[in-house]
Amino acid sequence: MPNRVVHFEIISPEAERLQRFFEEVFDWAIDTSNPMNYGMVNTGAQDYGIQGGIGAPGAFGSSHVTFYVEVDDVDAALMRAVDAGGAVAMEKINIGGAPGEEMILAQFTDPFGNRYGLSQRRPRPAPARARPARKAAAKAKAKPKAKPKAKPKAKPKAKAKAKPARRPARRR
Repeated sequence: MPNRVVHFEIISPEAERLQRFFEEVFDWAIDTSNPMNYGMVNTGAQDYGIQGGIGAPGAFGSSHVTFYVEVDDVDAALMRAVDAGGAVAMEKINIGGAPGEEMILAQFTDPFGNRYGLSQRRPRPAPARARPARKAAAKAKAKPKAKPKAKPKAKPKAKAKAKPARRPARRR
């Protein structure tokens, strides 16, 4: 599947060779059937991204390159660039990204030393939940001290029954 870019311009005295290089690395379709032989690049952009161009310096100034290409796998794209005659200029790094995703970047050079960027978006792994320390967990689970219970009211004493009269002791 072709890889998409946000914006790019590649200007080089070796425009034809670079056109073949990028067709091989990214599967781009490049059309040079115009008066300037400027390679109109179809990157496969449909929902987002843009097309670009590869041409000779001429009116565009000296050789220069500026762009990043979004790929599914930065490592695989770097390998393809090296296999096609390029070199790794910057190993992949994670620069963060939008909420819930990571942005991985890397850079390589083409056979003429021009530098290009690769970007890969991927979902950010969910952070591991930290377990609270045992003491903190114990405090969180501890119940607040209960209010002392009120003493029950004393039951009213029953009226004392009249004691039976004592009989006088018998004398013997």
